[in-house]
Amino acid sequence: MRFLLSFIVVIAGCVVSLPIQDATISADLAAETSRAIVRMRAAPQPEPGPKPGDVCPNCKGKGYVGDGTVKTKCLPCDGTGKVQKVVKHPPAKVCTDGSCEL
Repeated sequence: MRFLLSFIVVIAGCVVSLPIQDATISADLAAETSRAIVRMRAAPQPEPGPKPGDVCPNCKGKGYVGDGTVKTKCLPCDGTGKVQKVVKHPPAKVCTDGSCEL
């Protein structure tokens, strides 16, 4: 979106500098510009995930998953029904013969 204004200025400058008798180039340029704008608008926008303390979307706050007859503790929320804080661990190191690699 931030490049849209500069893109329009460049396109406008290109259209102004075109010969008047060649209308097909102007039409092609306008079609490509509109196609680029439609593709940019159609790009999916990621939705923010749930925050820690919110209701767990996996079990919907119940703390278990299942149909009621068979229940299993919800693993993402650890049975609390609330979203847990995500802890990212560093990658494991593989050590062989005294040398370690990631």
